[in-house]
Amino acid sequence: MVGLAGLLTLVVLSRQARRDGVDRGAVATVALSAYLAAVLGGLVIPALIALVERALDGQPLRPRLVGMTSFWGYLAGAVAAVETCRRTALPLGWLADRATPMLGVSLALIRTGCFLAGCDHGKITGVAWAVRFPAGSPAWRDHVERGLVPVTRDQSLPVHPTQLYEALVGVAIAVVAAWLTRRRAAVGSGRVFIGAALAYCAARLGIEAVRGDRVRGFALGLSSGQLFALAVLVAVPLIWLARRRVGAR
Repeated sequence: MVGLAGLLTLVVLSRQARRDGVDRGAVATVALSAYLAAVLGGLVIPALIALVERALDGQPLRPRLVGMTSFWGYLAGAVAAVETCRRTALPLGWLADRATPMLGVSLALIRTGCFLAGCDHGKITGVAWAVRFPAGSPAWRDHVERGLVPVTRDQSLPVHPTQLYEALVGVAIAVVAAWLTRRRAAVGSGRVFIGAALAYCAARLGIEAVRGDRVRGFALGLSSGQLFALAVLVAVPLIWLARRRVGAR
């Protein structure tokens, strides 16, 4: 799903570049750079953090992948996009706004893939739309390890389908952003992207509260996803206020 999302984003951005008279080669360069950085960042950074934690605990250093962390991927992809836009002279605001609908689609595809794989599962619940994952899935293994179900059981307990919650957020972002970017006047300032990022972080805070997987890292009673989301929700308004003050002088 990650590869499909990246390919679709590249194709759609290339078509938008042709319509808007933007260098398609530069768009492809930025899109590929951001995609590769996001995938590598989402995989490598968590592995490095786990390695440091093992070293601090005095455990043997055994480099290994520990899974993909979405926010590290987002951060790495954003840094790569900004830097590649600078080198190729591609307008960053244009790219951010035009990419936002497909970023929503990508989120929906990737989280649907997570649902099919059973990773990033939710907490145990009795809601009508709860799902049970089969034996061998992350949710099932978690429940077995916690002694909640016997190893002979062929399903996990019912849990929140948090992957689908986030997929629905992606669909909503894609629809609203596509509607906004149909008007050329709305494209170029980066506001469509910023609005989508804030909406996603706000939704992620709520979704994280019903996540059940225990491998996300916690600090101050918050998951790593909640900490990243809070950082974005606080930083963006502060940066906006700072820029307004500078512009008013």
